[in-house]
Amino acid sequence: MKEKIRAIRNAEGMNRTELEAVTNIPAKTWANIENGQQKANEDHLLAITNAWPKYALWLMTDQTAPEIGQISPEIEATRAKLKQA
Repeated sequence: MKEKIRAIRNAEGMNRTELEAVTNIPAKTWANIENGQQKANEDHLLAITNAWPKYALWLMTDQTAPEIGQISPEIEATRAKLKQA
């Protein structure tokens, strides 16, 4: 889960302080999760999915459904690159 949270944060171009501002969960907590010192709990997962519903399916199941707007950070990165071209 820690890798997925980091991937979402990176895909959205945020540092942990910015993530704190969006989720109201302290940056230190996000650092602890990403560094494996703490496990993500229900509150953390809800904060991420409320902020970015487009990643909810991928976050919880490793699946995507782009046709209904459920993507992964990799798909988001590809979309961003295509927009730049």
